[in-house]
Amino acid sequence: MLVEPAPRAFRRRHALSAAAVRLLLALVLGLPMVLLARKLSAEEPQTTPIGYWKTVDDHTGKARSIVRIFEVGGELRGRIEKLLDLPAGAAPPKCEDCPGNKKDKPVLGLEFMWGFKHEGVGWSDGSVLDPQEGKVYNANLEVLDGGKRLKLFGYVRVVFKLGRSQTWTRVAAPG
Repeated sequence: MLVEPAPRAFRRRHALSAAAVRLLLALVLGLPMVLLARKLSAEEPQTTPIGYWKTVDDHTGKARSIVRIFEVGGELRGRIEKLLDLPAGAAPPKCEDCPGNKKDKPVLGLEFMWGFKHEGVGWSDGSVLDPQEGKVYNANLEVLDGGKRLKLFGYVRVVFKLGRSQTWTRVAAPG
């Protein structure tokens, strides 16, 4: 069975103008893009290291502190907000072996991470200070599990990167 084209008069009355066709195409093709962009931007805060994290002692496996990672001038920094393993009534320890202006400063409130820049799936070119040893290491950050965990890899660069990593857990702001 052959279908004949509609008469010319019918096509004129029911035809869409070129502008209407472009608008319809923009809506049909653009709306999913807008919805996808909104979904991705809603997920962004969960995939950034900015926020509060519970750290764990490498040797004991016990929770050690709550740190806050924040952004200043396009780079990430970290500060120790709360010490979890501090005995009741004990004075917060000082960073006795720390270099420069951090020497003999209280560990509580100490800015121990700085210089992290977003690169690919993580943040790199940062530095991390170990307040117990007073040593500064190169470091990278990577958010895991949709923002629930954060992997910090601290290293020294010899011929290759030699270091260790810690995985922190996201927590609510300390009260």
